[in-house]
Amino acid sequence: MEENKTSAVLMAKLIELHELEIKKAKILVAIFTKTTKEIMNKKVRALQHNFEQQAEFYDQNLERYEDIYDQILLKYKKQLSQIIDKYNNLYINLQLELQEAECNQKIAITNLKKSFDIKQEMSPQIGAKILEEYNQKMVACMEKKLNYDIIIQECETEIEACSANMQEKINSLFSDKLSQVSLKEKSSFGKFMRKIRNKFTGARKFNTYVIEPLCVELEMMDNKLPDIINHIKQDTLYFVAKMKQAKDETNKIFENTIKG
Repeated sequence: MEENKTSAVLMAKLIELHELEIKKAKILVAIFTKTTKEIMNKKVRALQHNFEQQAEFYDQNLERYEDIYDQILLKYKKQLSQIIDKYNNLYINLQLELQEAECNQKIAITNLKKSFDIKQEMSPQIGAKILEEYNQKMVACMEKKLNYDIIIQECETEIEACSANMQEKINSLFSDKLSQVSLKEKSSFGKFMRKIRNKFTGARKFNTYVIEPLCVELEMMDNKLPDIINHIKQDTLYFVAKMKQAKDETNKIFENTIKG
């Protein structure tokens, strides 16, 4: 009777732990999504700030470039969103795999406890064959629990790497500067001469050194995006397939151990 009570308490604790892990996963997904959104906003603000500084350097009124400016920002946001969305999907899939692994491990622990309790309550006159069956089942459950330790560790490692890889990829693809960075002169005479030059060549230089290079960079990124996005998708598919193989092998080991 005491063993049944202990088993019930264990089951309740495992259920409670699983609910806490689900809440934790939801919080981590929300944090990751918030982080990606903050990174995107930071990149967009950096582009806006730099564009505005360049316009000021060449004495150009931004209202004159409103249409092209809006097009550039729209394309930049779209490119960022496409990559970030794929990393969000990857992260969610990693968390789902982790939750499933943790759930399966708890089932193995519960079955181990149940088998142990049943064996403890058995009469000493019970047949040796039945005792051996429960011994094998306990060994199988313990092996399953230990194998899921490895699977869970693998999921946690990939989750941590996903966040780092996302930030590294975004920072490498979307630098916080334009192709040409214009520096302001420190001397009053230099500023005066720049003002004079800008009256005649400011618009042409702003177009040549700022708008055109930026448009080229965005066009080049459009060409790169399919491969980048496909690579992230393949990472997702590869990890899910690897986890499925690990779970299948774990189940196979469990069944073979049960059969003896």
